[in-house]
Amino acid sequence: MTKPVMLILAFSAVVLAWLAFAPLIGFWMDKRRERAEVYRRQLHLEKPPAFSIWGAPLCAVLILVLMTFVGAWFAGLVLGFIVFKFLDALPGLAVKKRAAKFDAQLADALVGLSNSLRAGLSLPQAIQQVATGFSGPIAQEFAGAYREYELGKPIEQAFEDVRERIDSRNYGLAVSAFRVGKERGGNLAEVFEKIATSIREIWRLEEHVKTITTQGRSSARFMTMMPAVFLVLLYVMDSDSMMLLFTDPLGIGILTVVFLINVIGHLWIRRILAVDV
Repeated sequence: MTKPVMLILAFSAVVLAWLAFAPLIGFWMDKRRERAEVYRRQLHLEKPPAFSIWGAPLCAVLILVLMTFVGAWFAGLVLGFIVFKFLDALPGLAVKKRAAKFDAQLADALVGLSNSLRAGLSLPQAIQQVATGFSGPIAQEFAGAYREYELGKPIEQAFEDVRERIDSRNYGLAVSAFRVGKERGGNLAEVFEKIATSIREIWRLEEHVKTITTQGRSSARFMTMMPAVFLVLLYVMDSDSMMLLFTDPLGIGILTVVFLINVIGHLWIRRILAVDV
């Protein structure tokens, strides 16, 4: 069978699979659009990132078709899955990176709120002061909270909306303390200052845990990457024998077992190193 015929058959199989599972695929894509909208709010983007909807699936299908064209459909299936998971995780990684930067600025922002309240400003004015005095995620979120307050939303609800956008345990702690302090008539300046002190201590402990688990996390990444490195080296040394792993049923079975054991081992090590502060 010639390669053009194989390519046509592979493309036809993809099209037929798409038509057969069109309702299920449509439901899946709707879920991806909803998630892209969540990413838009979390990252303060004007439009949902279109690449997070279509990019990863299209790249995975393209890789599968091309690898099927060269006679290594199983390799295309594995590589397409890896590329799909990598590209699909990029927006989530951006959200986590933004949340981490928000956490790093939170203690200083709470101290700024406390100082502004002690200087005689109201809470909305103090929030505006922090929004103009800082940069990055903390400024965006506090400015958004202040705009919502100006539009008539209670300041407590504006803070809650920020908590929905930012996955931050420390900020959740600050909002809960703020609610309790306001309901009981406490001194909000002291509340924010105490929360800032607690967050700095939590941050110090988290950094200490990261430091002492660095070697374990590096070992986990190294052990996860080594099978792929060995596959590349073996392919360079003996490509004909290596391709049997992707074309022969026994070789495909061996690769499947190795892949599953590798994933399970990586997840196991991550679970062991996941220390909750």
